Amino acid sequence: MDEIRYLERKGFIRPSRKRLSRREVRQYQETDTRRVQLIIKYRRQGFTWDMAYQKAMREQENPSLW
Repeated sequence: MDEIRYLERKGFIRPSRKRLSRREVRQYQETDTRRVQLIIKYRRQGFTWDMAYQKAMREQENPSLW
C-alpha cells in the first residue's frame, strides 16, 4: 500500500476520489492498475522508480513492442 501512495505522490497515477458515507475512497482506472503492475515489474528488475515509470508508459503506449 505504501508503494501505491508513493506512486500517487510522484504523479505516476492519479485516482479519482469518491465520497462513501463518511469517508473518501480512491478509484483507479484500469490503465492505472496496469501501470502499477508494470512499474512494479520493472522495479523488481532493478530499475529506479523514474525509469520503471518511463518504461511502463512506453509499454502502455506501444504494447506490441513488448
